[in-house]
Amino acid sequence: MKLYEKIPDMEILSGDTLPDFHVQVTGSSSTGCTMECILSKAATPTVAVIAKECTAESGGFTVQLTSEDTSSLLEGTYLLHFRLIKGEFSYRKLIGRVYVHSVAMGGNE
Repeated sequence: MKLYEKIPDMEILSGDTLPDFHVQVTGSSSTGCTMECILSKAATPTVAVIAKECTAESGGFTVQLTSEDTSSLLEGTYLLHFRLIKGEFSYRKLIGRVYVHSVAMGGNE
């Protein structure tokens, strides 16, 4: 299986809904595979802050991180990657950086 291997760096606000991510899987069938979208702080890359299962679609997978997913993110640098799982094998691919900014929510002062 060959995966496209680059995610551009992104800047978001905490609480943003991100566009859909479409991950194409080529070279063989993705039948029997699952995929997760994982976000971790850059300082602690082995600890997932968000781990969301992707939806299988023709030729690959898709996922969207919603405002519900990102609202708990604190300001800082995160790593976003995708994990393809087939049976006992797990492949981590497609890494990119996400810069999260926090802003005031507004309200009465």
